[in-house]
Amino acid sequence: MDDRLNGMRVFAQVVESKSFSAAAEKLGMSKSLASRHVSALERSLSVKLLNRSTRRLGLTEGGALFYEHCARIVQEAELAEQRLALVQAEPAGLVKVTAVPAFATRHVLPALGDFHRKHPKIQVKLFCSNRTVELSDEGFDVGIRVSFAPAPHLVARKLAVNRSVLCASPAYLERHGTPRRLEDLRRHQCVLFPALAPKGVWTFRHDGRRSTVQVGGAFETDEMDAVRAAVVAGLGISPLPVYMVADALREGQLIPLLRKYRIAPESAIYLVYPPNRTLASRVRALIDFLVERFGPVPPWEAGW
Repeated sequence: MDDRLNGMRVFAQVVESKSFSAAAEKLGMSKSLASRHVSALERSLSVKLLNRSTRRLGLTEGGALFYEHCARIVQEAELAEQRLALVQAEPAGLVKVTAVPAFATRHVLPALGDFHRKHPKIQVKLFCSNRTVELSDEGFDVGIRVSFAPAPHLVARKLAVNRSVLCASPAYLERHGTPRRLEDLRRHQCVLFPALAPKGVWTFRHDGRRSTVQVGGAFETDEMDAVRAAVVAGLGISPLPVYMVADALREGQLIPLLRKYRIAPESAIYLVYPPNRTLASRVRALIDFLVERFGPVPPWEAGW
C-alpha cells in the first residue's frame, strides 16, 4: 500500500505540474524515478493513466477519473502527516496575514494575544488593507476576506456569516422617530454606502420574500468605518455588519431596527490561502486557531 500511495503522490504531482521534470524537482527526486513510480502505479492498476510524448503530457480517460480521487487521497494523507507533525513538534516561524482593517482591528488583533500564548514561537505579520491582495504574488500565507464568493483559485474556509443589522443612534431616533415598516425608511435620513447599495436601493428578506426600498440621505461614503461613525454620530440610519457594531449595540450607542428583516445579500467572512499541497505547521496552527475562535457561532452575535 505504501508503494501505491507513493505512486499516487507522484502521479498527482505530475498532473498538477504538467511534466515529469517539474514534478520530480518539487518532490526532490530524479525524473527517471518519478517516471518509474507512475509506471509501477499503472501496472498495479492495469490501466494506462498518462499519454506521454516528447512534446506533450496528457491524461487518459481513466487517468482523469483516477486523478479526481487520487488527489483527494494524497491530500488527506498529507494532512494526516501534518497534523501528526503538529502534535510532535512545536510550530515556529513567521506567518504573513492580510485582512480587511475593520475586521482585523476588532477581532483578529484581540485574538492574537491568546494565539501567541498558545504558540509562542510563531510570529504573525498582519497587513491591513481593503484591496484584494494576491496572496502568492505578494508573499502572504493567509487572507481574511469579507466576500460574497471567495476567489476560485484559493482554498476557502468560512469563519462566519457576515450578517448585517439596520441601526441608528438613540439621538437620531429621538429627533426623527423610529421606523416601524420598511416603507418608513423613505422619509428618513440614511447613510449611504454605494459599494453595497448602488443608487440607494436597500434589499431585505423576510419569510422567504424579497423587498427593496429606495432611500436617500445627506451623507455618503466609500468606507464602512465612516458609515459606522456617521450612524453613531446621529447622521442617519444604515445597515452595518454585526461584527462592527456588536459592542455599540450592547452598550446602547446604537439601536437595532426592523429586526425581523434580513439585510440582503448576505456575505461571509472567509479564511483563504493558496492551494499548496503542504501547509507549513505554523500556518495550519493559525488557521485552526481562528476557525475555532470564530465558529460555529461568532462571539459578536451574542449579548445584544
